[in-house]
Amino acid sequence: MPEVKLVNVTKRYGTIVANDKVTLTIKDGEYVSVIGPSGCGKSTLIKNIAGIITPDEGEIYIDGRRVNELPIEDRGIGYVFQNIALFPHLNVWDNVTYGPRVRGLSPEETKPLAIEMLEMIKVRERSDAYPSELSGGTQQKTAVARALTSRAELLLLDEPLGALDVKVRATLRHELKRLVKDLKLTALHVTHDQEEALSISDRVIVMKAGRIVEEDAPTTLYTHPQNLFTTNFVGEANFLTGEVVKASGKSILVELEEGLQIRAEASGQRIGDRVVTAFRPEFVDVERSRVNRLKGTIVDVLYSGSTVRIRVKLDNGDIVVAKQRLRVETLTIRGGDEITLSVPPQRILVFPYPKGGLENELALE
Repeated sequence: MPEVKLVNVTKRYGTIVANDKVTLTIKDGEYVSVIGPSGCGKSTLIKNIAGIITPDEGEIYIDGRRVNELPIEDRGIGYVFQNIALFPHLNVWDNVTYGPRVRGLSPEETKPLAIEMLEMIKVRERSDAYPSELSGGTQQKTAVARALTSRAELLLLDEPLGALDVKVRATLRHELKRLVKDLKLTALHVTHDQEEALSISDRVIVMKAGRIVEEDAPTTLYTHPQNLFTTNFVGEANFLTGEVVKASGKSILVELEEGLQIRAEASGQRIGDRVVTAFRPEFVDVERSRVNRLKGTIVDVLYSGSTVRIRVKLDNGDIVVAKQRLRVETLTIRGGDEITLSVPPQRILVFPYPKGGLENELALE
């Protein structure tokens, strides 16, 4: 299984810097996903590793070997595109065996490889079918099998599920993870779907404007992000600005607009610091706690499956969102109702107020 290492990789298109001194290591057998807003450079990153494009600066190593000038076919990779790339005039079997045949393997050598891959993706019984006769999910699984018949140990997935419908994506992403782990591959998966990245990855990388802004395990990245951009981009968050008015041991008290106060766990703040507090909607309780009670009026309620999204205008004018499990009590909540929210102090993140302003810090572009 290869380790992938990038050192100060930079790629420019005129005045646009698509990758800006990107340094990254993907460990042997690791499944890593890259997310970020459109135009952040995530697809450029994976294409640099594949050899589809060549970086202007920096070094790329695969399994300890510098590959900057190495052709794509010599890098030992399997590449799966967003747009399903199968030969329409070839059936499943011929698509999957195309790579080994081009490399000069005999039918005797090719057959066991193809059978193994088709069985792993559970489409062996469709080996005589043509792409037009297959569902989108089965087509993409066939594309993955074709990428792996070359015995590549590094799998690069560039928005591989983007062309599929929601339910098919949800099923196939877990099959991809299983396949990668069963075959002991190293995988880099670029996606715009945060849920996809968080649910299948060992580690998630967040990019903005050509740079890596944060990387961590999915649960850590979601519950304890280290910067405001990640907090805003990954999932949903409420942001309230204020000033630290009390700092005692492991606790601080932040005064928000109009004198509203909220308590949080301390992380190095001092009295007088201007800060941004942030918390996830699902960590907001409705009238369940005596700590951090926030009174307000419900603006609107959105029911979506098993959850209820409640938007509340606090008494100080700030807007916050709470997400609750669908229960009998939540079915009676209506816009215009008065409500009391609470947030556990340990669920509140505290960041220094950004010099360029909160809006600029949270911007996706």
